Amino acid sequence: MRVARTGASFLVLAVLWELLGRSGLVSAFPPLTAIAGSWWEHRADYPDHVLATTTSAAAGFALGNLVAVFVAVLFALSPVAERLGRALTVVLFCLPVVVVAPILGIAFEAPWPRVLLAALCVFFPTLVATGLGLSQAPGDALAVVRSAGGGAFRAAALVRARAALPDLLGGLQVAAPAAVLGAMLGEFLGGGDGLGVYLLGSMGRADPAALWAVGLTATVLSVVVYGVFGVLRAAAGADTARLAAEVPAQGRTTRNPVRFLWPLGGLAVVVVAWYAFLAATGLPRTLMNSPLDVVEALTTAPIAAERRAELLDALSVSLPPAVLGAGAGLLLALVLAVALSVFPAAARTVLPFAFLSQTMPLVALTPLIALLFGRGTLTIVLVTVSVTFFPALVAISQGIAAAPTGPLQVLRSVNASRTTVLSRYVLPQALPHVLSAVRLAVPRALTGVVLAEQFVTGTGLGNLLGASRGTLDYRMMWIVAAVVAALSVAGYALARGLEHAVLRRR
Repeated sequence: MRVARTGASFLVLAVLWELLGRSGLVSAFPPLTAIAGSWWEHRADYPDHVLATTTSAAAGFALGNLVAVFVAVLFALSPVAERLGRALTVVLFCLPVVVVAPILGIAFEAPWPRVLLAALCVFFPTLVATGLGLSQAPGDALAVVRSAGGGAFRAAALVRARAALPDLLGGLQVAAPAAVLGAMLGEFLGGGDGLGVYLLGSMGRADPAALWAVGLTATVLSVVVYGVFGVLRAAAGADTARLAAEVPAQGRTTRNPVRFLWPLGGLAVVVVAWYAFLAATGLPRTLMNSPLDVVEALTTAPIAAERRAELLDALSVSLPPAVLGAGAGLLLALVLAVALSVFPAAARTVLPFAFLSQTMPLVALTPLIALLFGRGTLTIVLVTVSVTFFPALVAISQGIAAAPTGPLQVLRSVNASRTTVLSRYVLPQALPHVLSAVRLAVPRALTGVVLAEQFVTGTGLGNLLGASRGTLDYRMMWIVAAVVAALSVAGYALARGLEHAVLRRR
């Protein structure tokens, strides 16, 4: 019944799309038959491009997930490693791939930039999923292993690994479309084949039908890999929604002076990892900059003042739409999550479309939004909303659904209205997940802004990054990457601090 209802919804959408396209009201919105005709006309081009993207995505998917599982197991076995490595994982999560892509393009020859970007995109979802699964291992089974003389490694192999398998598969399901995004971003750096390369060519032809055909092909590829792991996840009983929110413990934190040293240790790990990356490339400092090089370029270099002024001008353009887009995305997610909780039948109709908006890779979605809404600030905001909206929707919906049923039955027994139930009980219960949604959304906002600016509007940080790459100003490229990463991490830290402060007070 649910499949039939979803199929009927897609059929209605297809009919409305066709009618809107034929009406000519929106020139950038061609009818589906025209998109299908464009795809069929150029059908001979697609196999090589799809194969190239799939190959890079698969290699990055394997590499990123192997590293993520290894790190998750290491963190589960060693609390010290987890505390020291947490900062580095947050940096990798917050670092916009559109910013790091040009640097990887300098450091490595093809196809490694594509593979590494795909690996970077899948690392954090799988790390979080595996970590959650390992932490949910049943305590009685762990006690049995320990009582039999087994150590931490045997407990991890016999109990934790089995407990983590469903969540690991859920993480792989979420990571699979992200690998396609990373591979396509790498293809934007250049190359002969790949859907990203083909998309760039379609953008220059002023042919909306061809652009939609490439974008929807990328979407279908993402949906297929998502569905494959969805089948495996369902067989193992995983819960993908759990991946959306790492809700911290709500108890009192112990005040230990030593705990303030952990962030410093984490910062040291990040710096060491930066220098290790530079050493691995073996390239000269004119191409690969160290942390000291970036600091010097902004403080004591002869043109430091000029660089700071240029950077501040770009920030003044990019930060407002980032804040506006993140806020709008969170508000839209909250409103829609509440609406879907009140009208569950609507959720089965709306959520598939919300999911499809996320399986279309961002590099394909951005030019399509530009076709519909022009090359102005509105497009930047809408791209940012698309980046922040869906993870927040999943996190908030999870929190609303997790409200204990006992108090709900009591409220219903006294004929409490839906508004009262939501405002007095459900939303307060979902507060940890709402705050977690903020923490997930804030670092992603700059990703959408920089991508839209670089490939659509030619303004702000995106334009500064693209211009620096075009003029071979590698120092400025590193400055932009470091500043964007620092701002994203700062946003994450502020959101996490707010989250802990509210939950402690609560």
